[in-house]
Amino acid sequence: MSVGVLFTQGLVTGDPHTVLGEILEQAEAADRLGFSAALTTEHKYSDEYFGSPLHLSFAIAARTRNVKVGTAIAIAPLYNPVELAQDAAMLDQLSGGRAWLGLGVGYMPVDYSTVGVSWDDRAQRFDETVRILRAAHTNERFSFSDTIYSFDDVSVIPRPVRPEGVPLHLAAWTPGGLRRAGRLADGWITNALMSLDTMKAMADQYREAAAAGGRDPHVTSIRFCWPYRDREAALAKFGDTALAMARTLFDYGAITDLPGVTSSDQITLEEFVRDRFVFGTPEECVDTIGRFRDQAGVDDFLMIFRYPTGPDNAAVLEAMELFGTEVLPQLEPAADPAAVRA
Repeated sequence: MSVGVLFTQGLVTGDPHTVLGEILEQAEAADRLGFSAALTTEHKYSDEYFGSPLHLSFAIAARTRNVKVGTAIAIAPLYNPVELAQDAAMLDQLSGGRAWLGLGVGYMPVDYSTVGVSWDDRAQRFDETVRILRAAHTNERFSFSDTIYSFDDVSVIPRPVRPEGVPLHLAAWTPGGLRRAGRLADGWITNALMSLDTMKAMADQYREAAAAGGRDPHVTSIRFCWPYRDREAALAKFGDTALAMARTLFDYGAITDLPGVTSSDQITLEEFVRDRFVFGTPEECVDTIGRFRDQAGVDDFLMIFRYPTGPDNAAVLEAMELFGTEVLPQLEPAADPAAVRA
């Protein structure tokens, strides 16, 4: 089992130059502490997220030596697929084969209208983009024709380091998306705030689709994370910012499995700590990760230590240090998916 870090900051975090420098500092810490990845994400129209995840990934690659670099996720339908394939391949070459591409459809129409892409055909555009990336990364030249895109005898230069191309992991929350991940992807990415029960049900659907498509399943779970030694101090540093982020994502429509909750102000920190966050002493964090591993068959994790409104950089670096030195060494491999289904 591996654990990486996912960066989710934006303009509201502070001065952009300062915040981007802090992200690079956190990426260097992840590299030093033994985290497996330092990945970026995006919205195209939000003060809470930066909108150029691959550009930031290039900077992270230049400052690190071991972590995987890339996205979790980039909103794939918003990109020209050949350019996306080229950028991913260049990132792979510059990082020495460390590129990792997490892709999603997105869930906010404003992301699409901001860059002038149709919201209505997003699923078809996403499906074709993933297939074009595969073709571009595994063939010297390729042609492609479908509903949205048509390319004739084109090539991506340079090609990725690995003959099979940059790993492609797809985020999905719907039956159709889970089937697509099973059919086309190297793995499925959860959202950050789905409950354990929701994750297990979706993971089972995804694994069935992967088996039908002849692909080995791989589940990556994104989680809000905060290890601590002092609970009161942790609540003061982490609680308000994490709860604010959860409420924002509920308002965005990214949380759909809270029965009886009709407005974001009804959401409590206790509910999310119980079933969604990785929050606690190092031993409690190990136990929580183990429950997701054993019950949902999670293979690896991406932890969010900082949200658009905090905590501050010094506190984040301290939390990462605690996690890297006292949680990572205790983690065991993922459970056998067959045993999880049983």
